[in-house]
Amino acid sequence: MSSTKKIIVITNSFLLAAGVESLALEIRGLLVDEVFSGSEKKLCEKVLLKKPDLIIIDPVSLGEHLIPTLRTLREEPETLIAGLVSESMKENVKSKFSHQLVKDAPKYQLIEELQSIIGKYIPEENSKTLSKREVEILKNVVLGLSNKDVADKLFLSVHTVMTHRKKIARKLGIKTVSGLTVYALMNKIVDMREVERRT
Repeated sequence: MSSTKKIIVITNSFLLAAGVESLALEIRGLLVDEVFSGSEKKLCEKVLLKKPDLIIIDPVSLGEHLIPTLRTLREEPETLIAGLVSESMKENVKSKFSHQLVKDAPKYQLIEELQSIIGKYIPEENSKTLSKREVEILKNVVLGLSNKDVADKLFLSVHTVMTHRKKIARKLGIKTVSGLTVYALMNKIVDMREVERRT
């Protein structure tokens, strides 16, 4: 398996494209392979020919063509799709994307979101080991915090927290909070006094 993950960006904005390329450079093994404008002829065909691991779409650049474009791109199940969204964007547009990068978020948060989407936190050969961020999230979940509370505390989006929780469950083979609590106690991530104080 190739160690480099390829990203395709679809946007009419030079600044947005440059911003995504800058973020990708911060993460080892990520490469922005090409940038397409939303008005590109045969856009979906050209994008899928590149066989990207992740397609990042600026919905504003596609306008009324967003939904048919997404429908076509999703025919390739192995390719992840993320939306470049903003707080002011309509919810019915944002909801079209299961993965989101918030345009006006701070740099460190965008990097974490991108890492989370592409799955670059843990190398494949060490997939059973939790990252520092996953340990942090596990501890807070075990102590009774909701996804939103964890997101607020760690300055992440709720979606990123949920993605990490899925990875934790997959790595450990544990899906229940009670099971995660036992794991956290056995591995000294929390102690019994902390668990007893949880709300």
